[in-house]
Amino acid sequence: MEKHLISRCFTFFILLFCFTYSQFYRGAELRTLEPVLYGKFEVRYKPAQGEGLVSSFFVYNDDFPNTSWVEVDVEILGRFPNIVDMNVITTTSHLRTHYLSMDTHLDFQVYGFEWTPEYVAWFINGEEVYRQTASHIGDLVNPAKIMMNIWNPTYDDWVGIWDDRVLPRFAYYDWVRYASYTPGNGDTGTGNNFTFQWQDDFDEFDNSRWEISNNHTWGGNQALFIEENALFDNGYLILCLTDDENIGYQDQEKPHLLWARANADSIIVQFSEELDPETSQNVSSYTIPGASIASATLMENQRTVHLHVEDMILTEAYTLYIIGINDDADPPNNQVAQSVNVDMPDPISFPLKVNAAGEEYNEFLPDQLWSSAVEYGHMNGNYQITDESIWNTSQEPIYQTSLNRVVSYKVRVPKGIYSVVLKLSENHYNEIGSRSFDVFAEDSLWISNLDVFQHANIHTAFDTILNAIRVEDGILDLYFSAINYGAGYEYAGPFLNGIEVHLLEQLSINTNHPKDYLLSKPFPNPFNNQLSIPIDLKSESYVKIDVLNIKGQIIKNIYSGSLLPGYHNLKWNANKAASGIYFIRLNINNKNQYEKTILLK
Repeated sequence: MEKHLISRCFTFFILLFCFTYSQFYRGAELRTLEPVLYGKFEVRYKPAQGEGLVSSFFVYNDDFPNTSWVEVDVEILGRFPNIVDMNVITTTSHLRTHYLSMDTHLDFQVYGFEWTPEYVAWFINGEEVYRQTASHIGDLVNPAKIMMNIWNPTYDDWVGIWDDRVLPRFAYYDWVRYASYTPGNGDTGTGNNFTFQWQDDFDEFDNSRWEISNNHTWGGNQALFIEENALFDNGYLILCLTDDENIGYQDQEKPHLLWARANADSIIVQFSEELDPETSQNVSSYTIPGASIASATLMENQRTVHLHVEDMILTEAYTLYIIGINDDADPPNNQVAQSVNVDMPDPISFPLKVNAAGEEYNEFLPDQLWSSAVEYGHMNGNYQITDESIWNTSQEPIYQTSLNRVVSYKVRVPKGIYSVVLKLSENHYNEIGSRSFDVFAEDSLWISNLDVFQHANIHTAFDTILNAIRVEDGILDLYFSAINYGAGYEYAGPFLNGIEVHLLEQLSINTNHPKDYLLSKPFPNPFNNQLSIPIDLKSESYVKIDVLNIKGQIIKNIYSGSLLPGYHNLKWNANKAASGIYFIRLNINNKNQYEKTILLK
């Protein structure tokens, strides 16, 4: 956002203080010289990774406050690999933290939005993913400039806790495209209602179209925008976030070890920046007294290393030492030596119950921020409390406190199948449609457009269950995306009052059981009507294969009985099933294995 929502509430004196107070960081911003009213706006860019920062593409009326606020955003935070903020801001905010199954930081993607008098719709790689049509769209009546920037906000409940060891950070923009709004007479966009006007491939700076912000900032921004931090190189616009000394497109900072977290026979190591693949995957670059390191693998984001560790006792304390690791700069910067205490697991007991916005209460644990050092916690949001009585519960304190604007809730769990109880009470809005949101578990949408008031009225406890969630990677991930955001800041967006996590079935760490059988991936996936389920048995076995829906309910038994050793290809004819996500459960000699599949019709 050009200015965060809270900054509107600052008084003149606070703004004066923010502008005159010394700022230690330097950001960058590019904006068009001329504003436009309505249109289709697209960008192909790769945002910056890192806690506490944002890389954006948006339109904004910089004539405010002479004319009314107009802003439409695509904002990608460095802390979330799979979240895109999609916002309309007028006199009120209408925000969505849109969940994606891909990592936005790994490569260039095309993001965009259509702005018309009737709607604003957002697109990713040409596909519409979200749309707003409510009355606030009619308030977007003033022309706005096309802008891009990179900055580090002061709002850690939005972007995470700032750590300047991640500097420098860079956002890369490949091109920007604009089409005017010409309803009924266009050549692109929804209904061909837009007419292509121009595309800038950033081969060079076009000073007839753009200006670079210089010595510009606002309250809530820790960075001062300077022209040296926006440059054009090799066909890209590069926006830089730096300290106040090493400005511009350069990296003279060695990679820093931020944290390390143990789990079973592995340690996940997080670095401040992208690493050189050779030194980061050299086992001799790492030492853990009391344990041995078998291998080191640089993960896809190039900032995280997975260490396979032997002889590690999870009840003991360990320190990780690194030596001689380079970043990916040219020439590389070398971290001569650094150490960090390894965060060791403290396994939770089930059922896990958390007061998601308050202190410990009876069997409910207190809420906390998610980090490498904890077993559960939330990302983003703020707490609110009401003194009003809550109906339909004997656990009033759980429902009187609420975690608002929550983006994600995470729990470290063994590999298994889980049910989750979301405990909710709408304590602010008293009209249907004022606040609603989607709920995602792992990589799937589980609840669409949940309006708690519609289900239970105001100040009334309402529990909803997500059943049979399969967790493979050791972390149960929940994400929340607003449909109707609400109003204001404190009481807005998706919310939680409490959460329960129940273990339904713990899965074997090695689910393939190669000595007994092998269930290969069902194919094709996704499929249309007929699915093949290949099984390779090493010995005669009793086999049962069921199809489960996302609620964990058995909708079809494919086979029950003995099978001889060898290869078998069983079939599921799904012509009577609806499109959606299903799980194939294979039970052989009382051992279960699950595979997810998607039916598309």
